[in-house]
Amino acid sequence: MYSYFYDAFLQDRKYERDLALLETRLTDLGIMGKITRLALFRDSLEVIRDEIDEGAQTLVAVGDDKTFRQAIEAVGDTRTVLGYLPVGNKSVLADLLGVPTGVAACDILSARLVQDIDVGEVNGRRFLHALQCEASDAVVSFEDAYTTTIAGKASLEIRNLAFPDDAGVTDPTDGKLTLIVRQSQFSLFGSKAHVSKLPFKRAHLFTDRHVNMFIDGGEKIQAREFEIRVIPSRLRLVTGKERKF
Repeated sequence: MYSYFYDAFLQDRKYERDLALLETRLTDLGIMGKITRLALFRDSLEVIRDEIDEGAQTLVAVGDDKTFRQAIEAVGDTRTVLGYLPVGNKSVLADLLGVPTGVAACDILSARLVQDIDVGEVNGRRFLHALQCEASDAVVSFEDAYTTTIAGKASLEIRNLAFPDDAGVTDPTDGKLTLIVRQSQFSLFGSKAHVSKLPFKRAHLFTDRHVNMFIDGGEKIQAREFEIRVIPSRLRLVTGKERKF
């Protein structure tokens, strides 16, 4: 049974045509199901969890990356299959999962290529893509086994799933997260960015002052200490063949 969750912003009339096209294609594919429209005055997590309790086998987030992150939180440890139909702005998470924006996403959902994906957790909040923050003189303890100090100002990123770049490729199915540290190094010839990578399963990040940690490029939490861990193969996601892993 498919259960679709429409984000509140889709109530805007400018999305009427997009939703009509999606629903027509889903009907043609034989996978149309119950539609629940999330609202600002309702607890979205509670609404989605109620649907899981009632036996929904596949949850589909319809909206943007914020909608999808809410669904990830709601699914928790239930192992319920989660799909994504991105509507509106460009979606980073959809690109990573190989899901196109618009009607073509319906065909990805219908093909039902389900992949078990690791999920990260920071201070009790889950993430799929990555965490980012700017910090000075940060201290990181890994698996309670060893500690490293990152002297000076640095850009920190904890990755689970990301596009390949100067830090290489991250595999969201290897049971690990990767700490990416970027710092500027100065010489007679100017400055260049130094990139280091540290894979881990569990870490404690401590900073000398409160910093803003951004979850999957959106939600922000502020703290001086962050407990970070990977939960292997926790999410069951519908992905496309063009996924970035």
